Amino acid sequence: MSASLDLLHPSRLDDRKLDSWKEIADYLDREVRTVQRWEKTENLPVHRHEHQKKSTVYAFTSELDDWRKNRQPKDDPEADAVFVPEPDVGDVSPESGNGNANPATQAPLAPAAHDSANSLAQAVSASKLKRAATATAVVVLVLVAAYAFYRWVQPGPIRSNKVRLVVIPFTNLSGDSKQDYFSAGLTDEMITRLGNLDPQHLGVIAATSSSALAGKPIAEIGRALDVQYALEGSVRRDGNHVRIDVQLIQVSDQTHLWADSYDRDLNDILHVQDDVSAAVAGKISLALNPSSSKGGGPVAKRTVNPDAYDAYLRGRFYWTNRGDLHKSLEAYQQAIQIDPQYALAYAGLANGYALMGQVPYDDLKPSDAKPKAKQAAEHALQLDPELAEAHTALANVAFSYDWDFETAEREFQRAVALGPNDPTPHLWYGHYFIVRNRLPQALEENSHTLELDPVSPVFNTVRAQIEYSARNYDAAVAQGMRVVEQYPSYWLAYIWLGSAYREKKMYAEALQQFSKGRQLSADQPVLIALYGHALAVSGDAAGARKALADLQHLAQSRYVSSLYFAAIHLGLGEKSKALDGLERAYKERNDYLAYLGVDPLADPLRSDPRFTQLLHKIGIM
Repeated sequence: MSASLDLLHPSRLDDRKLDSWKEIADYLDREVRTVQRWEKTENLPVHRHEHQKKSTVYAFTSELDDWRKNRQPKDDPEADAVFVPEPDVGDVSPESGNGNANPATQAPLAPAAHDSANSLAQAVSASKLKRAATATAVVVLVLVAAYAFYRWVQPGPIRSNKVRLVVIPFTNLSGDSKQDYFSAGLTDEMITRLGNLDPQHLGVIAATSSSALAGKPIAEIGRALDVQYALEGSVRRDGNHVRIDVQLIQVSDQTHLWADSYDRDLNDILHVQDDVSAAVAGKISLALNPSSSKGGGPVAKRTVNPDAYDAYLRGRFYWTNRGDLHKSLEAYQQAIQIDPQYALAYAGLANGYALMGQVPYDDLKPSDAKPKAKQAAEHALQLDPELAEAHTALANVAFSYDWDFETAEREFQRAVALGPNDPTPHLWYGHYFIVRNRLPQALEENSHTLELDPVSPVFNTVRAQIEYSARNYDAAVAQGMRVVEQYPSYWLAYIWLGSAYREKKMYAEALQQFSKGRQLSADQPVLIALYGHALAVSGDAAGARKALADLQHLAQSRYVSSLYFAAIHLGLGEKSKALDGLERAYKERNDYLAYLGVDPLADPLRSDPRFTQLLHKIGIM
C-alpha cells in the first residue's frame, strides 16, 4: 500500500500518526536506537515515505499498540503487562553472530592520575635503581565486561575543561550481521572526524568505551563517561547505497538538538561525514578545524571508491577487535589494490605490520614486519603528510625497530598534534617514555588515553605497567587485579600481574597468573618464557627446563624470539647462555630489547660488560 493510500485506510481515521523516530521512541518510552533495532529484529510496524529524497519514517499508534500487546520478549513472560527492551549485543566478527555481554555499570578502573603521580614521585626519590619496563603494549579492544569498569573504584573519570561527546555505535539495520563491520567502521570514522573538529575544546570518547556502553540509557552513558553530548544513529546498507540516520542529544535533559537522514551512494560517504560534523559543530558552538574535513585523505579528494572503502572498514574492524590481524592486513591490501592512492589504507597496513612484528604477539619476525611497516607509513605520508595514523606507525618503527629515539619522539609529537583525540599515539608515546626512563611523562600519556577511552583494558593495563616500571609492585598488583577481575580473558594483563608478584617473591601467585595467561593466549611464547623464568627463580629447575623444551617445540612451527630462551636461562643462573640469547635477539631486532635498561628481570646482568655493551648498541645507556 502506498503512503498516501495508507493514510486513508479506515483503521487510521481515528488514529494518531507519529512522524519521526523520536516521536515513535517517545510514544514507546524507549531510546531511538532501541526502536530502530526493534524494527529490524521484531518487525516493529514503521512506514517510510520512500518517494522523498530523504526517506522519512512514520508510524500509527494503533499499530504500535497492537505490536506491543503481542510482543513476547524471551526474558519477560508477562509481555502484555511489562514492556521490556532487550540489550544491544555487538558481534565479534563480520562472519559471526556471537555477541559480547556488558555487565553492570561500575566506576573507572584506573586510580586518579595525581595519586599515581605521587606514588611515582615517591618511587623515583626512594630508589636510584633502573626502573622496570614493559613489553610493547598491543591495542586490544576487548568489549567483554567493559562496562564493569564503572562504579567499582573511586575516584571518577579523569576530567578536563573540554566539552565531551560520545558517538554511540551506529545500529546496523541492514538485516545482515555480516555488515556489522560496516556500521562499526563508520562509527570509528565519525569518532575520528569529530575528534578533529575543534581539539582544543572538544574531547570525543574512543570506540572501546562507547561500544562498552552501547544499549544503555543516555543518562547512564553521560554519567559514566562524563560527557555532555551523545551522537547516535543507524545505518542501512544496500549494495553501494547507504542510508544513515543520526541525531545529537544533550545528555543533561536528553533534548534532541538535531537529527537528519542521509540517502547517499557509498562513494559520497565522506561528504556525509563532513555534513554530520559541521552540524554537530554548529549545535554545540565549536569552531571548525580546517583539517577536520580531511578524514585522512588529501583535501581535494572528497569521494572514495566504494569497494576500497568497504575493504578499508573490514581491515579496521579486524584491527580494532584483534580477531585476526592477518585478515586485517589482507583487507588493507585489498583496499590499496583497488585504490593505490588510499592513504588511510597504507597507514592501516603500516600499523598492522608494526604490531605483528613485536612483543607480545610475535606473529612475524621483526626483520620481516617492521621494514614493511615503515615502507607503508612513508608511502601514506607521501599521499597525505598530515595523516596522524601514519606518523604513529613511523614513530613506532623508529622506537621499536630502528632504535632511533630522536626520530621517534619527533614523530610521536607530530602524531599527537595531528590526532589529539586519538588514544593510540598517546599509548605508544607512553611506552617510549618508559624506555627512556621518563616515568612521570609516561603517566601523563597514560592519563590522556584514559581520558579518551576510560574503560579500555589496554590502557588500564598500561597503568599497571607504569607502576611496575616504577617498582611500585603493590600498586601494580592492585591495578592488575582490577583488570583481570573485570576482563578475565584479557591475557596481556596477566603478564604484568605475574611479573609484579614475581618481584615481590610471591612465586606461587606469579606462576598462577602466568599459567592463566598461557591458557588464555594459547601458549604465546612470551608467557611460556615468563612462566619458565618464574619456575627457575623459585627453585624448580626441572620445570624451567620443561618450559625451554616447550619453546623449542613451538619454534618448529612459528617464530620464537631468542629473547624468550634467554629469559629462562637467566632465571636458571646461566648468564652466559642468557647473554648469547640476547645478542641473537639483537640481530633479530626484537623490540623488547629497548626495555632491558629498566626491566628488573634483567638486574642480575647489570654488572656484566657484555650486557652494558648491548645497551650501548641499542642506545639506552
